[in-house]
Amino acid sequence: MGSPIEAQGVSRFPANISPRPNGRTIAHALDDVVARTPDKTALVAGSIRWTYQELAAKVDVLAAHLVRLGVGPGDVVSIQLPNWAEFSAIYVAVTKVGAVVNTLLPIYRAKELGYILKFAKTKLVFVPGVFRNFDYRPLYRDLRPQLSDLQQIVVVGGDCPDDMLDFASLQAPIASVAPPLYVRGDEPNALIFTSGTESSPKGVVHTHDTMNFGNRSVASFLALNSEEVIWAASPVGHATGMMWAVRLGIFLGATVVMQEVWDPAAAIDLIERERCTFTTAATPFAAMLLEQPGLQDRDLSSFRNFMCGGAAIPSTLGQAMRERLGVNLLPLWGMSEAFISTLCGPDDPDEARYGTDGKALPGVEMAIFDPDRSRILPPGEEGEIATRGPHVCTGYFNDPERTAASFSADGWLFSGDLGVIDEGGYLRVLGRIKDIINRGGLKISAVEVEDMLLRHPKIGAVAMVGIPDNRLGEKACACVVPRPNETVTLSDLVTLLKDGGVAAYKLPEYIALIDALPMTATGKVQKFKLRDDLVSGLLPIAVT
Repeated sequence: MGSPIEAQGVSRFPANISPRPNGRTIAHALDDVVARTPDKTALVAGSIRWTYQELAAKVDVLAAHLVRLGVGPGDVVSIQLPNWAEFSAIYVAVTKVGAVVNTLLPIYRAKELGYILKFAKTKLVFVPGVFRNFDYRPLYRDLRPQLSDLQQIVVVGGDCPDDMLDFASLQAPIASVAPPLYVRGDEPNALIFTSGTESSPKGVVHTHDTMNFGNRSVASFLALNSEEVIWAASPVGHATGMMWAVRLGIFLGATVVMQEVWDPAAAIDLIERERCTFTTAATPFAAMLLEQPGLQDRDLSSFRNFMCGGAAIPSTLGQAMRERLGVNLLPLWGMSEAFISTLCGPDDPDEARYGTDGKALPGVEMAIFDPDRSRILPPGEEGEIATRGPHVCTGYFNDPERTAASFSADGWLFSGDLGVIDEGGYLRVLGRIKDIINRGGLKISAVEVEDMLLRHPKIGAVAMVGIPDNRLGEKACACVVPRPNETVTLSDLVTLLKDGGVAAYKLPEYIALIDALPMTATGKVQKFKLRDDLVSGLLPIAVT
């Protein structure tokens, strides 16, 4: 019989395959590093500095407590923590007992959490007590009645209420130990919810194999090794931070340096002090580093490679990073369903690094399909980007319809993105077929926010579009048709959305008041026209 998560409809491999004792997980990788270099620094997070031996000891104790709490193979464990050292210990411990990790961004609030935790059937969740002046304990207390599968809320840091479990108690010595776990490499390891490309996010299921391939291929392609010091600039609750900091660090046996809250000035201090060599983050992070005063007086010579996605790299930015910091900006293309598919290396020519999204990694297939998804187009022709290979997820959790809509019978994952592949094999992303706004690498579902805004009594119609922004790539503008004799302000929209529990990054930052939405003959909103009119100035926008 399959594991609980398999039984809920995510498995795309035969359920009668017997477990293989040679299945490899990130827990096995940690054991390997401890055997080689037990005293090497594994994690730096604020005042915390753990060696690999110390990290492994915390993982073992935590895994034993998880078994005591009834957590086992296939159970979903959610982690909503910032860039704290505890995240790494929890992630590996959950993996060690065969459970499935569901990472959550700290900025998620009631609306996002209520949907994800219920849909995922989360059994146990780890949350901060307080982070960035927000108290998570009352939030989860209010959510709990609607989450019938949730058995424990574990509070990390701060006072723990009586109806929740203190993380410190899960680090106390325990007589029993978690038994060695033997798993198939194709068993589920992570459940990653998309950040809003549709009104209800999809639960992407990754296995040990799909995630190991990503770490292995990047390490090999960029010749990364155990001497790396990985700067964790992106949130570890996002796939970027989880894959290219937490997991990659353990996979390499390298040191991971976590930055709790993004601040470019603090980032410069961290890179210099800890001698960081590598990071992966959204492209705007690089631009913000260059804006910091006094860079010429800082020793950032250790910093070499910056893998980035979420926005194209302007040639001026790429050249400035290389000339002023000695850093290679390396564009990638990936998505929750396939963490990384294409990448540029330091030896690629500038016209590729600053004009494309890289080439397919070894073992990865990339193609451009026609609108019917029936024919692969030749180089130079525009169409839908698709990818196939060992990096692709197994499907969407408990969602056979959307799995069937995105995956072909012969293994192609269709991205919904428009692109072109040139004669040299380099991919260039041209835009999106999906209706999303890309704010600094975080995806905002226009439909989700529009549905919320339509509840406002002053709004007759609304369309959300992204308008270009030099720092973040795009910002959201709400194009609003007020009801007769009504006036609508941006603060009206923000108040409604905040009261509805919408995360701050999804809030519109501009408003445009219009008489009517431009429509096609079939009644579809012409968002491209709204976007063009906003950019050209034909439609005035306001920030109040």
